[in-house]
Amino acid sequence: MKESTNNTVSLNFKALFQVIWKEKILIFLIILASAGIGLWYGFSQKEQFTAQGKILPEMLGRGGLRLGNLAGIASLAGVDIGSADGTEAVRPDLYPDILKSTPFFLELFKQPVVTRDNRKITFEQFYEGEFEKKTDEKQKDTVKAPHNQNGVLVIGKKYEQRIQALKARIVGVIDKKSGVINISVKMPDPYVAAEVANFAMNYLTQYVTRYRVDKAQKDLDFLEERVNVAKGKYYFNQTKKAQYSDQFQESTMRLQSADIQRERIESEYRMASTFYNELLKKYEEAKIKVQQETPVFKVLEPPTVPTRKSEPRKSLILLVAVFIGGLIALIAALIRNNNYSKVINS
Repeated sequence: MKESTNNTVSLNFKALFQVIWKEKILIFLIILASAGIGLWYGFSQKEQFTAQGKILPEMLGRGGLRLGNLAGIASLAGVDIGSADGTEAVRPDLYPDILKSTPFFLELFKQPVVTRDNRKITFEQFYEGEFEKKTDEKQKDTVKAPHNQNGVLVIGKKYEQRIQALKARIVGVIDKKSGVINISVKMPDPYVAAEVANFAMNYLTQYVTRYRVDKAQKDLDFLEERVNVAKGKYYFNQTKKAQYSDQFQESTMRLQSADIQRERIESEYRMASTFYNELLKKYEEAKIKVQQETPVFKVLEPPTVPTRKSEPRKSLILLVAVFIGGLIALIAALIRNNNYSKVINS
């Protein structure tokens, strides 16, 4: 007959409290040391300030609604914009990705900023002074600026590291329900944080605007050139027709050759007039198309200079340090003199 064994493990809380009281000095010293490390860490970290801005982009399908009044006015002039495409070239949920692109950061490095001590420098100079260790001039000279090589952008390891670090500090998030885009920037200087947030908002809106309007603007520029050429031909044929009419009045003897010449001139004039008027219509349609494709952005909350630091949160750091210290102290107290054997009953 086999005997069953009981492997149940239980804790003796009375013994645990006795161990804690017995080793209270050890526990206190470990917690005190952990708190000291936490305080040292908290005070050694640079202060960080977070600036935020909110924008509401134009949503899908709003282009046609926005041109409702323009369509009625345009129809009076014989301009048809009913078939204009009002779809979004870039989905709003992709807007935050624009702020993670390499061209954005390379453009940011060139931007002038004013620090809280009123120094006017480029953002790249600010970044070097705040985030990178001091290097001598020879080391700085070895850092090559980003450049195009055979149509390929070469940024180098140094700029790649900078961009990766900044991606965690400049964040764009879209609320899928409301469509609001929140842009937050964390920097050790509150003024620079607000300036970078403002630049990010402007870059985003300008990028999307250029993306959407680019094709329509090229068509408009092309039509403008053709309209000017057609206008010149139309005026030339108009002048030619008037001069010919003055030369051969009704009282003048009508010759068959003169009639043929007159018909040719009038035919050229009608063709030039028709072509010019058709181009004018297309030109007006193209101008309205540019207006339609231009997205609308509403700034809900402009970036402001933060007055309170967002990091480091010293009280939270101290609390976590004390908690971790308490766990370590408890483990050390149980291990010391095999005190765990008194607490754990098996």
